[in-house]
Amino acid sequence: MPLYRSDAFVLRTYTLGEADQIVVLFTREFGKIRAVARRSHSPRRHTASYYQPLLLLHAIFFGRPTQSLFRLNTVDLVQSFRQLHEDFSLLRSGLYLTELLDATTQEREPMPELFTLFQEALAELAQASQPAVVLRLFELRVLMAIGYTPQLLHCARCTRDLQPHERTFSPHLGGLICQSCAPAVRQTFTVSAAALEALRQAMSSEATNMPPLQVSAAGHQELERLLHAHLTVCLGRELKSYAFLHL
Repeated sequence: MPLYRSDAFVLRTYTLGEADQIVVLFTREFGKIRAVARRSHSPRRHTASYYQPLLLLHAIFFGRPTQSLFRLNTVDLVQSFRQLHEDFSLLRSGLYLTELLDATTQEREPMPELFTLFQEALAELAQASQPAVVLRLFELRVLMAIGYTPQLLHCARCTRDLQPHERTFSPHLGGLICQSCAPAVRQTFTVSAAALEALRQAMSSEATNMPPLQVSAAGHQELERLLHAHLTVCLGRELKSYAFLHL
């Protein structure tokens, strides 16, 4: 059988019978895959402790391309992101990013740019003085990567160019709407000019890593509301770990 190697993050696990578990991995080369891992109670088998989120692994697995499940051969720890496991607030943020990545990716669809983005987000989260900023930037970049970039230049309903004073956002339409369309659209809210400018700058940045997001505390709350509402509509549900963030 073909043998595959890739750096990978664990998204989640679940049991399979009495002796095995299925590990859902997001790999750099192959995208999201599912693989069977043999559980062992032997003290010499320490790899079972690696099957948890927020660890960068190098995984070797095998199986036929037509099969739905691979089988894990070995995993080695590459990076532990220790700070995320030692700080409960950072742990919650990291688990939210993990669930978001899981919810927005399809199996066996390689997305190396998302892998790099996730790795950079965890590294920045471990060092960040403002973890919430890392979350907002990751949410935005994920939306852009999967084709749901918020429409901020033209009316999301009639496609007319927007005027500076038109700052009404519709989550269901995925963008700003003009003054003429606003009365006909339900569940909208207004965003400040400063918050929109920060969002536009982040969207237009071509930096390989996450750019800074200069915004006030109030503006950040606006961005969180906008991106959360947009993501919830795109996914068709709210992520379970989002409520966990605000405990």
